[in-house]
Amino acid sequence: MKKMILLGYAAATLTVGVTAYGVQMNIPTTVVNGTDVFSGPNFTVSGNFGLSDFISVEGIGTVDLNFGNFTANAAGVITAPPVTNTGNNPGQTGPALPGAPLPGLPYAALLIGNLSLGFHQLFPADASAGLGSSAPPTDIFATRTIGDIFGTTIANGTVLEFRVNDINTSDNSGSFTVGNSGVQNVPDGWGMLSSVLVPLWLWGGLLLGRKNRRPASARFAQ
Repeated sequence: MKKMILLGYAAATLTVGVTAYGVQMNIPTTVVNGTDVFSGPNFTVSGNFGLSDFISVEGIGTVDLNFGNFTANAAGVITAPPVTNTGNNPGQTGPALPGAPLPGLPYAALLIGNLSLGFHQLFPADASAGLGSSAPPTDIFATRTIGDIFGTTIANGTVLEFRVNDINTSDNSGSFTVGNSGVQNVPDGWGMLSSVLVPLWLWGGLLLGRKNRRPASARFAQ
């Protein structure tokens, strides 16, 4: 019986950890043009969001910088041409020079934020966004916590703006369409905790079943 109580307590504790990832911030479907470098479309946040709440988004399309000599998806991963004006190739990124909203981070990356919070890269430039691939996707997904993106909570009524990371606008074209993802990849913490919870629940069911199958005389003797 003590084992079952401890098992239930552990499962309950882990379940609380999982459900702490509670609320998804709504990202309205928005078109962000390649020229939206120093200002861009915005939306007003509805609700209060803590560090463990999350955004689950999809970014479709590419933007062209330098008259098409640098084309990238929403993570800033290059999709064309074979050699860009920065000397990079598809599947790589090019760090933006000073003068961009986020110098040092990938050119063409889709940013989110405002002047108070600062601007932050929305889609990580990783393997899921085509980093290291010779044919990166132009339809990408990301699920990230508010804390991971902004490093602080987001209050109801906050105005968030989208921008493209570049140093000018005159030679840019193309666009991204960003909005809530239809495929909500669960944040890493969910997967880690569920990998513990599922075996724990199965083990608990096995122990309970074995206990219930014991002879009545053995149960009464306890």
